[in-house]
Amino acid sequence: MNFETIIQLKNISKTYTTFLGFKKRKVLAVDKVSLEVYKKEIFTLLGPNGSGKTTLLNIIMGQILPDNGEVFIFGTKLETTIPEQIKRKMNMCSGNPNFPWCMTVKELLKFYGLLYGITGKKLKQQVEKLISIFELEKFADVRFDELSTGTKQRLALAKSLINDPEILLLDEPTLGLDPEVSIKIRQFIKKLKQEQNITIILTTHYMKEAEELSDRIAFINNGKILTVGTLQEIFNTTKSTSLEEVFLKLAHL
Repeated sequence: MNFETIIQLKNISKTYTTFLGFKKRKVLAVDKVSLEVYKKEIFTLLGPNGSGKTTLLNIIMGQILPDNGEVFIFGTKLETTIPEQIKRKMNMCSGNPNFPWCMTVKELLKFYGLLYGITGKKLKQQVEKLISIFELEKFADVRFDELSTGTKQRLALAKSLINDPEILLLDEPTLGLDPEVSIKIRQFIKKLKQEQNITIILTTHYMKEAEELSDRIAFINNGKILTVGTLQEIFNTTKSTSLEEVFLKLAHL
């Protein structure tokens, strides 16, 4: 593995304010998190629902600002906005894609390509390439609202690669998918790692997914990172023999 640091988080915290009736409540979503992500690895944030995984991804993408701490991407410290030259090297895929319902697969890919400044022949070639990679040929002219859940997820992954990102954030990429589609999505992710110059940060609460895909895993619960390492390092640290055992031990700390 290449140990060049591409993303660094230093003492990151984020609190949300919610309202229950007339009562205001503060929720600590991320609590003093420090992490390093290495170039060309698949780094997995593993934890229960509501543990802070998605908040961390949104902070890395510059979509929300932390209350405290520092974020460095490609060695550049992020301030109030993420620099355009860094933003163009990143993309994100959600496990619950929500695109304009009336646009077709081809139109959506073209639209997001234009947002990244890709035009003309290059855009046409990129759209055709992604439609082929993700086996979307027969859906190219089908509207988003007419696609199955699994096809929507393949489209979301294709969209996230439209700009050939160096950093790809995958937020629960197999959420709610049937086993056959989930297997295919994981195969796509592994192929990305093998064939492209890309660093992937994956969030999941599925043990099999984390075990199959990850170079390193960070277990997060209640906004805190409880352990980080390779699968074997985490087994050694927690005195466990399976990720299910690790999950049960750490989820109840």
